[in-house]
Amino acid sequence: MLSTAKNPKTKKYRTGLYYRLSKDDGDKVESDSISNQRMMIRDYIRGREEFCVVDEYIDDGYSGASFDRPAFQRLYEDLQSGAVNCIIVKDLSRFGRNYIDVGRYLEHIFPEMGVRLIAINDNYDGESERRNSDAITVPIKNLMNDVYCREMSVKIKTLLEAKRKRGDCVSNYAPYGYKKNPRNRAKLVIDEGAAENVRNIYTWKLEGMSDQGIADRLNRLGIPSPLEYRIKSGQGISENFKKREQAIWSSKAVFRILHNEIYTGTLVQGKRKKLDYRSKEIAQMPEDSWVRVENMHEAVIDREQFELVQRLVEKDTRIAPGGDKVSLFSGYVVCGDCGAKMVMRTSNTGKKKYRYLICNQYKKDRSCTTHNISYEKLYEIVLKAVQHQVELAVHISQLMETMDAATLNQKQLSQLDARMMSLTEEVARYEKIRKNLYDDYAEGILSREDYMEYVELYSRKINDRQDAMKEVSKERSLLQHEGMDSEWISAFKKFHNITELTRPVLVELVKEIKVFDNGSIQIVFQYQDSILEMLENLSESLPGETDEKEKRKEGSAEDGSQSRSA
Repeated sequence: MLSTAKNPKTKKYRTGLYYRLSKDDGDKVESDSISNQRMMIRDYIRGREEFCVVDEYIDDGYSGASFDRPAFQRLYEDLQSGAVNCIIVKDLSRFGRNYIDVGRYLEHIFPEMGVRLIAINDNYDGESERRNSDAITVPIKNLMNDVYCREMSVKIKTLLEAKRKRGDCVSNYAPYGYKKNPRNRAKLVIDEGAAENVRNIYTWKLEGMSDQGIADRLNRLGIPSPLEYRIKSGQGISENFKKREQAIWSSKAVFRILHNEIYTGTLVQGKRKKLDYRSKEIAQMPEDSWVRVENMHEAVIDREQFELVQRLVEKDTRIAPGGDKVSLFSGYVVCGDCGAKMVMRTSNTGKKKYRYLICNQYKKDRSCTTHNISYEKLYEIVLKAVQHQVELAVHISQLMETMDAATLNQKQLSQLDARMMSLTEEVARYEKIRKNLYDDYAEGILSREDYMEYVELYSRKINDRQDAMKEVSKERSLLQHEGMDSEWISAFKKFHNITELTRPVLVELVKEIKVFDNGSIQIVFQYQDSILEMLENLSESLPGETDEKEKRKEGSAEDGSQSRSA
């Protein structure tokens, strides 16, 4: 055992007492608690006059796999300044569990600095006369600590992965808009205090506001940012990284909320992963490796609104200087001849302001023609086309109410089943090809680069087909449980008696607007394939009205996929 004999001539040591506890590397037993470490060390130094305690250094909640710990870094600064020249720990595992780094401190850094380290339970003293024997036993103990840390890291990762797959929320904090269920911390419940702000953010985005415009509006209203809200809610968030006295809303914070699928009731985890238990480096994981579990908590935003916002953010949403909203047609109008975006321009004729859209490719290098269209004219044409499409949806809905719904329903279900079978066969075929690729790689037919490239290609094909299968399944479920009004009919009927165009109308109903050099316009509506499919089904179900249905089909094509107006 370490000697406790008193000697009046004993050298005095400026001593730092170091304690560490972490759940990440398995430090859960009561004997390793901070209070027990303190008690053991204080008992050890009691009556030993050579130890003059300068300070205590506590890393509570930090892994021993790395020395990037705040209290240890503060201790190291004191060692460098000379304020401390002796460290006492309960055992070497409290000091650290990284075999290489611990050995570097014990064998090189501390001896060069003249620092004495004492690990009570390991019977280790840096100034002991048994240093030669310690040169064998201490590295073995350090290696065992390192192995223990690695094994615990693997066990914890496996446990967390299992929890993610069953829909448990494993993050320390609930996302903004939610809070941990007090009865089950692995589940989320809506926090109405913040959820209403999330709903407003989505609504404002659909109305055409930019991310920065939304952030500015929230700041003007005095609404606390997610960080400030958590601090005020007493969730124990660290304030060390705050750059301002009060954290404010930013466009990035708004962007994250607008892209977070968790608000639809789907728990998405595993987006980032720690590369190594010794390091704090975090890697962004590919989307196909994320763990998604649907319907795990109450939704703040319905799925339809979330998808609309995702569709909107893909568009060009640049705003004019000094504004906070995008133009009504921003991102929707393209040149029908070269495919470039049409951009808004303004000119003044006397006291009158003239707004028009012009091909951006012509503006850049004159490789397209100078054709343009006035904003007011485009607005009028698109509004009339939308009104016509809404009337068509209402008429079809009324017509279906007078038909044999079961016959038409069964026909659509059969079509969906056929589509699902085709997609299933494609997935099976691609999976077989992907499986055979490894045999070709193992036999040397494919190089590693070609193998990886083909695996990525067919994995992408499989994911695309599986996504399509989800959509078909969703459409089939809606058809079975929500009656004859399909998704596209419900979407258009929402805007019955529409008298003006708004950003939400365009986002939900229009896919693209093409303007041609000859002055014609083509409006491509959302759900175009579903519209034509429904008209075909109606035509076959009502043979006595075939001619009338063909006329309506032609009208839909003219307004939708081939809408041309002077």
